[in-house]
Amino acid sequence: MNRLTQSPPARRGVGRRRVGTLALAAGVLALGLAGCGGADDGGTAGRTASAPPVTTTAGTPSASVAARPTGSPRGGPAPTPATPSRLPTTPGEPAWSSEPRRVEHALPGTATVVAVRGAHNVAGGLEFDRLVIEFRDRVPGYDVRYVADVRSPGEGAVVPLRGQAFLELVLFPAAAHDDAGTSTLTTPRTGGGLPALVQYRLTGDYEGYVHFGLGVDDRVGFRVLELSDPARLVIDLAA
Repeated sequence: MNRLTQSPPARRGVGRRRVGTLALAAGVLALGLAGCGGADDGGTAGRTASAPPVTTTAGTPSASVAARPTGSPRGGPAPTPATPSRLPTTPGEPAWSSEPRRVEHALPGTATVVAVRGAHNVAGGLEFDRLVIEFRDRVPGYDVRYVADVRSPGEGAVVPLRGQAFLELVLFPAAAHDDAGTSTLTTPRTGGGLPALVQYRLTGDYEGYVHFGLGVDDRVGFRVLELSDPARLVIDLAA
């Protein structure tokens, strides 16, 4: 009888301990769920770990490196950056074109041609062939244009020139000889053999007009410059 009357209190104590343990576990679970809810609700800790910030290295090559011109202004005006900026240009002249150019200069006398020469040049990333006409005193007027054929003045005979296109340069008032009729040129009357300027030659020296014929590899863009010290007329041909 004594065992039967003492056992119920023992069971009630065990029940209270189990209830307390369950309550404590429930509380821990609730705190865990609350913590998880904070990480998912816009928390930055989880996002920073999964997607770290991207940094830029100082040595990374830039994509905005300026490229060198890939072609010459053949047959038309060239973009401004493609024109060599160190070379002077005649006022009012386009930088590059295949259109005729004519400039007149009022001179007190006749300009004397003393040299003509050609060379291949590279400036500002642009390749071109340069024909230089040098004068004893000043640059005369000039007319330069593409023609179907270069013809000798007076006779009108076709001047044979190598090339696929032809430019004619006329200087006025100008002479390539002195009063005795002796040539004033200190260089050969003909030359060429360049990528664009295949051939050039003096084709006429008559009554204040000096003519040059240019054989070109194609109808390329050109520009005309006037230089000083010494006086020179320059024709650049895109190569």
